[in-house]
Amino acid sequence: MKKKLSDIEKKEYEYLIKVLASAVNNTDVPLPYENINWNHLIYYARVCGVNALFANTVLKLPQEYLPEDEICGKLKRIKNVELFLDSVLNSEIENILKAFDKYKIKNLPLKGYFMKREYPRSDFRSISDFDILFDKKQIDVVKKVFDEIGYDFLHNDDNQYHFQKKPYVYIEMHSTLVHEHEHYYPYLSEQLDHSSKREKYEFSYEMSIEDYYIYMLVHNSTHFRMGGMGIRMTLDTYLFYKNHRDELDYDYLSSRLKLFKLEQFDVRVREIAFNWFSGVTPKMTFDDLEIYILLSATLGRVSTGVMVGSYKSINDSKNSSKRKSKFSYLISSIFPKKSLMAIEHPYLNRFPFLLPVSWFSMWFRRLFIKKNVHIKQGIKNRLSYTDEDVKYFKGVLNEVGFKDLD
Repeated sequence: MKKKLSDIEKKEYEYLIKVLASAVNNTDVPLPYENINWNHLIYYARVCGVNALFANTVLKLPQEYLPEDEICGKLKRIKNVELFLDSVLNSEIENILKAFDKYKIKNLPLKGYFMKREYPRSDFRSISDFDILFDKKQIDVVKKVFDEIGYDFLHNDDNQYHFQKKPYVYIEMHSTLVHEHEHYYPYLSEQLDHSSKREKYEFSYEMSIEDYYIYMLVHNSTHFRMGGMGIRMTLDTYLFYKNHRDELDYDYLSSRLKLFKLEQFDVRVREIAFNWFSGVTPKMTFDDLEIYILLSATLGRVSTGVMVGSYKSINDSKNSSKRKSKFSYLISSIFPKKSLMAIEHPYLNRFPFLLPVSWFSMWFRRLFIKKNVHIKQGIKNRLSYTDEDVKYFKGVLNEVGFKDLD
């Protein structure tokens, strides 16, 4: 698990943060330093989910400071692709919401749908899917609507229904905001009823700005604990708080933060967000917490998530003699238990003897359809992390108020 940055990497990340800050604050684009490696910066921007914002901003540099033609070509392609995708996604989501109005489906768009509006331009905030909260009792009519407008129903798990219109649009319909086993669930289980109807819609709703901010913290903190929250989530925090701080009901916000046990997380992440993005020159310490965020890509590092899952699994038993080994965790991740497989293969609840069939189905889909399996890296992630890695991660958790890998 990488825990340190070289001096060159620090300089590169600092310039990336400067560029993003100039974009959202509408200030002069920072001039590149000598011998800058533009390919490195483009890579960082892509994995951190801020490539559209980065590309648009760098292309505004004075002519004499622009990168070479090849790099400018890459940046222009990024800019144009994100602009196209943003247009398609915005059109599709409004078609969906109109259809929901027609069929009287009460809904609450989440996360990226509204976060796009906090940025200077909606294409500056890329998203991979749209998340929408709905009443699970309406799932049959929801499936009918999606079928009518050209979407395929993929599968459902314990609280989400997944729909896709190839090649670009992916929708997750949430029956709950968080899983029932989570600490936050009792406080968020009736959010749909506590939201307000939006103008120009009959059945589309929105949270108050306080509830939206709380949910954003809940979502970000979950990623933080399970693998990491990266630069984009930190920038989201900065922009939302900056845009709405004069409107917030701080008494209500304070009481909810305390109830959700997120006071320290809010303070530390917001402190970093404003240190990085509010000034011309970011105040960066490159301490453990900042490096954890910088290296967390968009939604967290796979290696960190695997380490967390492995550590929890190995230490689940109070009897140390019954605890699993790293190797046994590797085997259980290749052949998951029935309760986990039944989420996507509900027939196992009635026919548990078909568990091997579900394993074959899972691996066939991952290897030959999704093609998202990296066998060598997967084995390495499960076997190579050290006690020092776990100690580092626990220290980062403690700094933001989380006691352990719970």
